[in-house]
Amino acid sequence: MPMTATGLDFFHLSENVHKSWRIIFGEEDEVGKQRAGELLHTVKHEGYQLLWKDLLELWHECRGKVQRHEADRLMHYVAERKAMILYPEFLAKGWQIGGGPTESQCRVLPTQVKGVGMRCDADNAEAVMALEAMRQSNQWDPYWRMALYQQN
Repeated sequence: MPMTATGLDFFHLSENVHKSWRIIFGEEDEVGKQRAGELLHTVKHEGYQLLWKDLLELWHECRGKVQRHEADRLMHYVAERKAMILYPEFLAKGWQIGGGPTESQCRVLPTQVKGVGMRCDADNAEAVMALEAMRQSNQWDPYWRMALYQQN
């Protein structure tokens, strides 16, 4: 299947948001934890524009040099990845927004293709793995329908 979009792993965005919130609000601040959760909920379901609006409000709230610097860092992180923050669109299409399934496939797929104790032909291993990945991700039928459509 051709790649039609690139997304930022939701876990990595979440990691950065929580890191910033700990620096801005303090390690154990319950209000800060709640606001971080609300921000992540917003971006997951409402998208980038509301995330950016919330980050601007946060930046204006920051009074200390360290807090303002951290808000700047998070805003730059998010702005550089704007084109990849497409969570509502991905969820609407049934796509994953986290990297867990992909990372899991990277560990499991070679063993399933090659089999325990079997040798593999390096020239063909990539093609076989691509076919197996299509099968496991339920993309087998859509891929072949598309291939047949393009031939006609």
